[in-house]
Amino acid sequence: MGSGSETPEGIAVPAPLRRRRRFRPGTAESPFHRFLVFMDRLDRLPWAVVGLWLAALMAWVGLLWGESSGSLAFGAAAAVLFGTFAVGDLVVLWMLPRWGYSFGPPRPPFFAFSLFRLFLAVTPLALRPFSWAVGLSLVGQLAFTGNLLNALIREPFRLTLTELVIPSPKLRGLPPLRILHLTDLHLERLTRREQEVLRWVQDLDPDMIVFTGDLLNLSYVHDPLAQAQCSRFLEALQAPLGVYLVTGTPLVDPPELVRRLLYGFSHITWLEDQVAHFGQWGQQAPRMCLIGVTCTHDPERDGQRLQALMREVPPNAFTVLLYHSPDLFPEASALGIDLYLCGHTHGGQIRLPFIGALVTASIYGKRYEMGRYRRGGTTMYVSRGLGMEGLGMPRMRLMCPPEIVLIHLQGDDASE
Repeated sequence: MGSGSETPEGIAVPAPLRRRRRFRPGTAESPFHRFLVFMDRLDRLPWAVVGLWLAALMAWVGLLWGESSGSLAFGAAAAVLFGTFAVGDLVVLWMLPRWGYSFGPPRPPFFAFSLFRLFLAVTPLALRPFSWAVGLSLVGQLAFTGNLLNALIREPFRLTLTELVIPSPKLRGLPPLRILHLTDLHLERLTRREQEVLRWVQDLDPDMIVFTGDLLNLSYVHDPLAQAQCSRFLEALQAPLGVYLVTGTPLVDPPELVRRLLYGFSHITWLEDQVAHFGQWGQQAPRMCLIGVTCTHDPERDGQRLQALMREVPPNAFTVLLYHSPDLFPEASALGIDLYLCGHTHGGQIRLPFIGALVTASIYGKRYEMGRYRRGGTTMYVSRGLGMEGLGMPRMRLMCPPEIVLIHLQGDDASE
């Protein structure tokens, strides 16, 4: 798990303000969102175009292998083998909704996977002896198939639990408190992943549940069935001290949708730039405050609202910030926030050994991609979340399983 600590120098103003104005991930203007939209449009292409694409790639593979081997028959066999693997990918993508695993479009990921298979097919041709090229290409295709099946079918349902113990002198005198953090549900349909989350919630029996945004998958924001099933999921979340929610990316959690999803629920408190107070109110009694900031993906604006909310926090209260993205970390640290819970990055969703996340939708890049971080007196935990990106992106997780986080808050004099 990627985690780290920082010691800020002059914590009042973080450095990359100018870059923030140019790059706002999570908005319709961001390059990543535009890429998602472009990929989604590929699903409108006729199946005949998909067939022509595959035929062209097979012909290229056959030509290169035939030329390298000096045998047209060998080239034809290589082309057929490549086509078999590619068609297998397409069949799996087409079957995923029918199996109830995920509900994304099949064509966009197929185009991406076929290009990667092309790379695996032709790159080994430079090797000599020729048998090495044959072996490496075949091993590469088989390995890609194995990892793809794992990423599409197994890992998105391998729910993990992370437990954190957060001691603080501000909590002396209060009984230990267990907070369950959920984020990035991105629901398309209720699947066994969401059912397992609800089972874990029941088994863990936390004192409080907090949710830090992105309820529906971007492809299903306006889907009535997805909305109804998301409401059923939210209705099942129960905790003695309540459920507290902040919204995520505005494109995913528009306010009118969130109001509809939460309609009639008295057990869920939507913190719209609000502070919830807990604990005793004597002069020296310990207190805790939940601070919910609505995410616009404009850290300067959101940071100003956080600063205004801090005026409602009593002195010496333990503060927990709920915000969708990790992009307020410098501001939160400067304001003395004790615990900052967020998601948004999905941990990258697709990770590679020694590299980690390939993409993180944050103004800080990979700096806060997932896990626990400290800056001054502030601890931040960036959850990998539960769901996956929508539109034309493949519904897959690789080396990045879904996560729920159980936080144990206690006075620093309490035994773990």
